[in-house]
Formats: sequence, C-alpha cells, structure tokens
Amino acid sequence: MGHVEEISGLEVLNAGDCLYLLAGSCIGRVGFVVSGQPHVLPVNYTADRDGSVVFRTTAESILATVAGKPVAFEVDGFDERHRTGWSVCVHGIGREITDGDDPTARRLQELSVVTWAPGRRDRWFAVTPDMITGRRLPLDATASDFGWTPGVVG
Repeated sequence: MGHVEEISGLEVLNAGDCLYLLAGSCIGRVGFVVSGQPHVLPVNYTADRDGSVVFRTTAESILATVAGKPVAFEVDGFDERHRTGWSVCVHGIGREITDGDDPTARRLQELSVVTWAPGRRDRWFAVTPDMITGRRLPLDATASDFGWTPGVVG
C-alpha cells in the first residue's frame, strides 16, 4: 500500500501495486510525439513482470514511429458506483521487437498480445520502463450521493 499525498489526497501506489494493476488490464494508451505534435492512442497490450509493455500495430500506423523515442504508457480503471479509480503510467523508450534477435526481444514476443482491431498487426513494440508511477483515488466516505465532497463543491 502506498502513501496519501497531502495536497491531492490521492494514494501514491508502490511499485508492486503498479505492476499488479498493469498486468491485470489489456487496454491502455500510448503517448508520444511526432513532428512536434502530441499523440495518445489506445492499444491492446500485455505487460511483462518487469513492467515492460508490449503491443502490436501495423507498418502504416503512426504508432510504428515510437521506436527509439520517449513514450508514456497509461492504463487506468475505475468504479463508477463508488467514485474511485486508479492510474498507472510507464515512462520509457519505445523499441521495435519485431525482428529482435536478443533474448529480451524473444522473451517479450512470447507474450500473448491479442488485438481487437481488425487486420494484421505484425509490428511488435515494447516500452521498457525507466519509471513506473501510479495513483489511486480512495473511497471517500464523506462524499454525498451526487459525488460532492464537502468544501470542494458548494
């Protein structure tokens, strides 16, 4: 369990919690910059035990430009009824592993990445983490039925 930030009231997740949540999902978003423009695209993914994120795309996709560039990968979850949620972000460098002949690339290609988008997705990429962070919005017992927290919304 992490600690609660005084200013935001959000729980900062520890590395173990981040890896657990990352491994438990299959859809996330890749954030990257192309020609000075930020992009955020959803992908189906899987995560390795070290937090490496693996996804597949097409050769024509703008996602194929992430190799060798800084990437932020984000995944989240929420409970609408209880107004709680969490977010995990992996910061690292994108790497194409389609033809990777090193042990790491071979290991990552053995992971199952099932894509929901139609068509061939035969370009494999990984985001190797330099940093993994996460936060959780804890259940607030003082919130009203309308989601208003006293002192926040008047």
